[in-house]
Amino acid sequence: MIVLLGLTLLIALAAIGRDARILPFHGTCAAACVSGIGHGAPALAALVFLPAVNGAGLIVLRRHVAWRSGEPHERRTSQQAAGLAVCAAIFLVLLTALVATPGIPVLICIGIVLAGLCGAALPAPLLQLVALLCTLNGLLLLGGYVHSWPLVLGTALVWVGLLLLGSWLMPRLAWHRVNGPEHG
Repeated sequence: MIVLLGLTLLIALAAIGRDARILPFHGTCAAACVSGIGHGAPALAALVFLPAVNGAGLIVLRRHVAWRSGEPHERRTSQQAAGLAVCAAIFLVLLTALVATPGIPVLICIGIVLAGLCGAALPAPLLQLVALLCTLNGLLLLGGYVHSWPLVLGTALVWVGLLLLGSWLMPRLAWHRVNGPEHG
């Protein structure tokens, strides 16, 4: 089970700088982890919720995945920022492992959350939204592991709210970028 958790952490690190196409894979891996390490009703709720809402996230955000069509300089800058975010996430996970000893499953769940938070520092709004949704996947995984209904239900509500907010804001942010001061 630790191998599956480690794989999910690697996927969370690889998800930094990716668009919404990573969400179903990220959610499915987190659900597989919940099925292996969690038990009880909160874990079952997280197990059902993770793949369903991540698939819905891809459907809602699918039309905004063409963010890489910008100029080469913008793409290079975005890739460099993603690389720095990955390095920061690895550093924070190692620092957490050295400072606290919460146990391997909790440490990896914290690592998934930290990877998402580091990804939320990227400059593109879609990448920020996807990183925050991946952070919430880590919190759902943690809630399923520690059998916490408030964590699972609260995270599920925030997940749905953030997805609805993102589906409303993304077209407006894309319009603002095209009609911004640089484009006349």
